[in-house]
Amino acid sequence: MIAVAAVSCAVVGYQLIPRDESRISGLLDEMCARLTQTRDETSLAALRQFLRTASLPQVSLRAPELGEELEGVDALSTRAQALLDTAPLSFALNSVEVKVSGTLARVEAELLVSVRGGGEQRREVRHTRVRLAKHDERWQIEAVEVDPIAPSEPEARP
Repeated sequence: MIAVAAVSCAVVGYQLIPRDESRISGLLDEMCARLTQTRDETSLAALRQFLRTASLPQVSLRAPELGEELEGVDALSTRAQALLDTAPLSFALNSVEVKVSGTLARVEAELLVSVRGGGEQRREVRHTRVRLAKHDERWQIEAVEVDPIAPSEPEARP
């Protein structure tokens, strides 16, 4: 009976301990939430502060609409200003696959970008890869690569 209780406690304890995969998914979910919430100068300042802690100083971002690869937290922070000049966007990750190897991790996911509000409703699905590195028990984003919009089948209409 004691052995069963000990094993049960070990299993529950293992489930409660944050694993690297959970931490990484949580970090990326928080990034999407902060991007979605950025609609004024206060939320932009909060996003910029988050970028400084969630990313390595030499972080890079590659996406087709940028025209060039952004390198460094300062470049990402400067580019974040554009969130205030566009229609409200919503960001979310789907089909997230995290692979951890020591202090490095790779994430493959589908990034869903939606235009919120107004008459225009549009959703884009983008295959995305994220590389992360673990420093002092904390995962930080090293690079993000966003593919062009995935072609989709037109919706059937009666």
